[in-house]
Amino acid sequence: MNEAALQQELARLRTELEALRLANAALERQMSRDAERTDEMLRALESHGNALREANQRYQSQSNFIQRVMDSTGALMIVLGPDGRLLRINQQCAQELAAVDAEPEPAVADAWLHPAERQSLAAELGSLPWPVHSALFETVRCRGDYAAEHRLRGRDGRYRHYWLKVSVQHNPQGKEEGAVICATDITVLKQQQERLRRSESLLKEAQHIAQLGHWELDLASGRLTWSEQVYRIFELTRTEPPHSYQAFLALVHPEDREQVDRAYQASLANSQPYDIQHRLQFADGSIKWVHERSQNYYAADGRPLRSVGTVQDITEQHIVDEQLRLAASVFDNSLNAILITDAKAHILKVNRVFSEVMGYKPDEVIGRKPNLFKSGHHGKRFYQELWSSLKREGKWQGEIWDRRKDGELIPLWQNISSVRDSEGRVICYISVFYDLSEQKQSAEHIHYLAYYDALTDLPNRQHFQERCEHSLERARRDRQTLALLFLDLDRFKHVNDSLGHPIGDELLRMAGQRLKDSLRQGDTVARLGGDEFIILLESHPSISDTEKVAAKILQALARPFQVQGHKLEIGTSIGISLYPDDGEDYTTLIKHADLAMYQAKERGRGNFQFFEAHLTERARERLFLEGELREALNRGELQVHYQPQYSLADGRLIGAEALLRWRHPDRGMIPPDKFIAIAEDSGLIVPIGEWVLRTACHQARIWAEAGKGFQRMAVNLSGAQIERSDVLAAVGRILAETGLAPQHLELEITETYIMRQAERNIQVMEALRNLGLTLAIDDFGTGQSSLSYLKRLPVDKLKIDRSFVMDIPQDANDSAITRSILALGHSLRLTVLAEGVETAEQLAFLQELACDEAQGYYFSRPLDAANFDGLIFG
Repeated sequence: MNEAALQQELARLRTELEALRLANAALERQMSRDAERTDEMLRALESHGNALREANQRYQSQSNFIQRVMDSTGALMIVLGPDGRLLRINQQCAQELAAVDAEPEPAVADAWLHPAERQSLAAELGSLPWPVHSALFETVRCRGDYAAEHRLRGRDGRYRHYWLKVSVQHNPQGKEEGAVICATDITVLKQQQERLRRSESLLKEAQHIAQLGHWELDLASGRLTWSEQVYRIFELTRTEPPHSYQAFLALVHPEDREQVDRAYQASLANSQPYDIQHRLQFADGSIKWVHERSQNYYAADGRPLRSVGTVQDITEQHIVDEQLRLAASVFDNSLNAILITDAKAHILKVNRVFSEVMGYKPDEVIGRKPNLFKSGHHGKRFYQELWSSLKREGKWQGEIWDRRKDGELIPLWQNISSVRDSEGRVICYISVFYDLSEQKQSAEHIHYLAYYDALTDLPNRQHFQERCEHSLERARRDRQTLALLFLDLDRFKHVNDSLGHPIGDELLRMAGQRLKDSLRQGDTVARLGGDEFIILLESHPSISDTEKVAAKILQALARPFQVQGHKLEIGTSIGISLYPDDGEDYTTLIKHADLAMYQAKERGRGNFQFFEAHLTERARERLFLEGELREALNRGELQVHYQPQYSLADGRLIGAEALLRWRHPDRGMIPPDKFIAIAEDSGLIVPIGEWVLRTACHQARIWAEAGKGFQRMAVNLSGAQIERSDVLAAVGRILAETGLAPQHLELEITETYIMRQAERNIQVMEALRNLGLTLAIDDFGTGQSSLSYLKRLPVDKLKIDRSFVMDIPQDANDSAITRSILALGHSLRLTVLAEGVETAEQLAFLQELACDEAQGYYFSRPLDAANFDGLIFG
């Protein structure tokens, strides 16, 4: 390298060295400045740290001061953070309240609240749009300041009552920083309040129970004040109290008012207590009794200042006193004997009736025991049960036999009651009793009347039913048979009606005796009523045995009875049912025996019939027809048809007989022989008969006024109509309603019914004939008319029964009977009409005998009104 190059290199190096020196100097200056800044910063940090330490010391000092302040108060202090969680509690709180588990989150004051109160706060708070840690805190935030009574859980797990005041805390900028709870234990206060409330309640209850109230009268101002109970006693509301003494007097009963005022004024004047009982009268007229007491207070100069007193409702006590006085009067004047003993059964007191019943004077029994009257009639067990009932139930009643002073045994109905004190100890026994002698005699008589027929001295229906049911129980148990015989007396009603009830009663007595004499030992006969009797055959009777008893009864009753100079022949019909073949209970057996008896009557009377199953069907059919017949008239199912009647002298149509027909909606035309008897038995014949008579009379007027020679309408009159209604009035009323002239009406009455009560029926017939109508004897020849009665009957016509006409002239007997009836009728100047003419031979025979009139199928079947018009107007 040359020197020039070397010089250049040295120059470059010197330049770089200078540059380095300058840079180093600059760096040293910068480092010097940075060191100064670092020292300044460190000094500042040290100063700030000192300030922080001083602030922390002040905060800790302030916190300790706050804690000391919180701990120095007797109340519980609780500080909550801005989210409602616990920040701080004082020492009192830590000592009194239960420890709160802060895991997994810091605890809230709600943990100390009673569960019911937590639920109540949460329910009132409702749903909020942010997380709720404490319902109490959120309630305080909503309300601002909060004060309420709550129960908080203590360290012992029990809840005590606290008064909580809670306020929300804000920083200077108004931001919520939390809340402070101050809780004061008021448990003792609550207990005192509860005791006071209970004490006041007990006082009110005591006053209410005792019906006692207090009042005060300020004599200077005249103002009267009352307690609540006085309002109840005087039945006033607090809006209407008497504010003065005079207003109070107005509530006193008018008759007691002057006495009350005089007593009170005297107490003021004499400085004496006021004590009086008087009445109150209310607007509705009701009355109460009250007891008033008062004490007066006076000034130093003797001036009365005020009166303080009580008023008590003694209405019940007054009633009790009256009742006691009444009880004493009742005891002395009772119609029953009364005996009172002490707890050891020593007699303390007896009344007047006791002496009359038992014969002892009071001084003869007082101090002694009731076993003085022991009769020996009862065993030891009887008295043991009596005393056992008294100890167990406090009473005993029943029949007891005692011995009077004169030694006579006497039945008594006795009621013994024990009287106990408030602790349940027996203090006395009261016995009330009366003599049963007359009642026993009456009871025996009543039993006889209840179970025996007074006329025949036989068991009655009730007695027979009980005996039969007992027999059925034995028969079921022992698998035996029984037989029931149901009977009534044939022709008894005729005897009763014609000869009178005394004769009928004597006949029933004699028939009952014959029945008793006809039975085996152990069998029972009873009278059910009227002329119906029933017999129970026990001891396993066979059908043969039953038949023999029935035949014996028929024979016994077939013999004539001599009753007060009358020779009476009646006979009987018997229906028989057997257990168990015909029924297993009393009701079924008696029903079936009754049905069998009617079957016996239908077969000619004077016989017996065993029950047959088909009779039940006939009974059902009868019940059905009776039920339907009751509605048939209202439903328009009944019709009247008319059978023409002709004069045999010239063949003219002269009249018609009205005949009842029944067209049932389901069964069609029902024959009269199936429902007329039902109508008569049920009484329906009366309204139905009047309807037929009214319909026939209305139609007869139309035909009679047509001028075609129609002379009369014949209408059957049932015996039941005469017996069960005022037939005379009914006929007169219907003639007036329809406007039919009486001479166009002919009433037909059967010969059999007329002869039941001939004398009575003759009077009825005469009254009917006096109306101007004509009368005919229907079915003549089938009854047993006496000629002496026949000539007295106020009739105009005899109708020969069709049973005599149907076989003439072939049957010599029927021809002779018909000839005799015609001769008898004509001799009595009566018109004679033949029923049931069906052939030309019958007509020719009747014309030959000069029979006046005829009707029957030979001339025409019965026609309805429209078709009958064809005969008249055609």
